[in-house]
Amino acid sequence: MINKRLISISALLICFFSLVEAQGFSNFFTDQSCRVDLTFAGNHSSTEVFLDKVHRESFWGGPKRLLTEDFVAGDFRFQVIDSASNKLIYRDGFNTLFREWQTTSEATRINRSFENTVLFPFPLATVELRIDKRTGYDKWEQLMSVFINPGDLLIRQRPAPRVPVKVIRMSAEPHLAVDVAIIAEGYTKKEMKLFYREAARLASYLCSHEPFMSYANKFNFYAIAAPSDDPDVSRPEEHRWKNTALGSHYYTFYSPRYLTSPEHYRIRDIASAVPYDAIYILANTDEYGGGGIYNFYALTSARGRTAREVTVHEFGHSFAGLADEYFYEQGDVLDGTYSTSEEPWEPNITTMVRFDTKWLAALPDGTEIPTALPEDEEGLKSTSKLGVYEGAGYKSKGIYRPTPDCRMKTNAADSFCPVCSEAVKQRILMLTQSE
Repeated sequence: MINKRLISISALLICFFSLVEAQGFSNFFTDQSCRVDLTFAGNHSSTEVFLDKVHRESFWGGPKRLLTEDFVAGDFRFQVIDSASNKLIYRDGFNTLFREWQTTSEATRINRSFENTVLFPFPLATVELRIDKRTGYDKWEQLMSVFINPGDLLIRQRPAPRVPVKVIRMSAEPHLAVDVAIIAEGYTKKEMKLFYREAARLASYLCSHEPFMSYANKFNFYAIAAPSDDPDVSRPEEHRWKNTALGSHYYTFYSPRYLTSPEHYRIRDIASAVPYDAIYILANTDEYGGGGIYNFYALTSARGRTAREVTVHEFGHSFAGLADEYFYEQGDVLDGTYSTSEEPWEPNITTMVRFDTKWLAALPDGTEIPTALPEDEEGLKSTSKLGVYEGAGYKSKGIYRPTPDCRMKTNAADSFCPVCSEAVKQRILMLTQSE
């Protein structure tokens, strides 16, 4: 019964990933990419965005349709408007490391800045780029507007970087596939054979997990062998800072296992060696850790007994905008991420404020809301018993998840829940121009 009712979820998730049919992609864009480097700055209550640089890069790996969906995932969005016609021709959402930092206690004491970028097809004529911040479930505030003239002499012409690339899997033309750029982090030149093996293993982890498995023929994987001077990654708690390709480190926001890199421009520089829709950074370490931010990147340690589970979990964040469904009774560094008075945009959690936009229509008849957890151990491990279970988004109260367990909740779960699976599927179909 749940599978049949998930047809309703597909309809609802159009608000996240719906794609309006193309009306002349080639009338507005080339087959190259326009990369705009931005600086996000402020504190817990203020956000400013500044233009840094504009680049013209060699490849556009995304779909050749005009993305103009009304509702996009992410705490931020960017819009590209054709100046001559004032027509919206591209729109997408994204998250930032800056936004996560804003929820920490440090942001109440100091101001900081973070690198970020947006990427869209390179325009044929002048366009206006707008950067907006989400202020509610379906409300936005404009933060910045800038006009980009493709003939501007100061747009940096960026050829593909000279870094070794190995194609792990090529299933389709880039604009008809999900192109994943896997970048080496903390691998020296002598360790690149190890990196290629572990990058291939990362691809196999993803493609062995539903719904990626069912759409494996729509994925391309590229291993980009960016060399590091030092092996491993930086470990602030041990006062060990390494000279690595991407400058990643544990203890992001003082959270021990949160492994990220603040060097976002550098990451994009290296990723531009291939056409890409998603970036996955593979760290040369066996210590548990990682991170994933929507339309930003995913980063995980290459080895360890939970490497497969963490790899899929973090890609759920960065690729499909899935929220963490776990929580701690004693609180967490990120437990200020969500307000219980607003509906979160992520498809797999709800505060019940706008539950009608989530998985309400897919619930079995007679489902109790909220739903009590099963009393038996197997029931507590269920990733398919659809309901409304309290505890998610780092909070034990006031935020709800779809099933007792899920890949976005624990490493012990054997799969995504139906809601998460549907969100991943819709993102795949959008990027591959599939129905």
